[in-house]
Amino acid sequence: MVIGAHVDVGLEFQNAALCRDIIEHCADAILILSADQRITYINKAAEIMFGRPIEASIGKPLDILIPAGFKARHRALFDGFRDSSEMAKFMGRRGVDILGLRADGTEFPVSISILKSLSGADAKLVAIVRDVSEHKKLEGDLRKLASTDSLTGILNRRTFLQRTEEECARSLRHGNSLSLAMVDIDHFKRINDRFGHQVGDQAIRHVVGIVVSGLRKPDVLGRWGGEEFTVILPETDEKAAVITMERLRQRFEDTAFVHEASLNEPINLTVSIGVVEFRPGQETADDLINRADRALYAAKHAGRNKVCSATD
Repeated sequence: MVIGAHVDVGLEFQNAALCRDIIEHCADAILILSADQRITYINKAAEIMFGRPIEASIGKPLDILIPAGFKARHRALFDGFRDSSEMAKFMGRRGVDILGLRADGTEFPVSISILKSLSGADAKLVAIVRDVSEHKKLEGDLRKLASTDSLTGILNRRTFLQRTEEECARSLRHGNSLSLAMVDIDHFKRINDRFGHQVGDQAIRHVVGIVVSGLRKPDVLGRWGGEEFTVILPETDEKAAVITMERLRQRFEDTAFVHEASLNEPINLTVSIGVVEFRPGQETADDLINRADRALYAAKHAGRNKVCSATD
């Protein structure tokens, strides 16, 4: 059998044996399909990838390897390629995942190249399938590294600003309230100077843990820089945001930070917080953050361990 190319008669046997070796030892799954989408051959890699013995796949419709929600679209793609003049095609569009289905019901991302056979009386199609689970995981890991703060795992400054711009646009479009808070650890330099930066890092993670526990699911937390954090509160006016932030401030005041370097001597961490409400049509996301920063400065100027709003 020769797939996808004509050969000289004198090389036919040699190339057929070579093709068999390549197909059987290929790390990618290779399936040969009839024109009506039935499996006529699978290699060992396909058997392992889909978790189905070879004898349990031969003669079965290709649908057995495709998740239910994707079958109709896959069938249309397959038939469209079969009836076209194209001889090879990569299935799928950029940014759209194609999924395979294992015998145990688990779904996994794949990339598929499909070819037409040029030999034999009956039309045959060959699908070359690659499991891209590890590749997708790596992509996800890289996206996370690019968007999150390495110390705390929350959004980094760049990504938080993007989210703020999105929320401001949504507030302007739908007329919903939107507030933003800026949180700063009081006298953080004293912790670093007395106990070292490792303890300072622990203090930052301690702060993030308390803030996260006091926020709703739609709220967004980011690290603005150093010991300063920002919080987006969608569908929240200034009054409600102040109540939420005051509750957080009180929790910091009531929760001691204990670590080994202090010989179990608790550190009383407090925070200062500035709160502002978005003014749709009057300011940008940058303007909103700058106003929150001024409200934060007012809280510090008033003696720290306070929540100040734009109204204040």
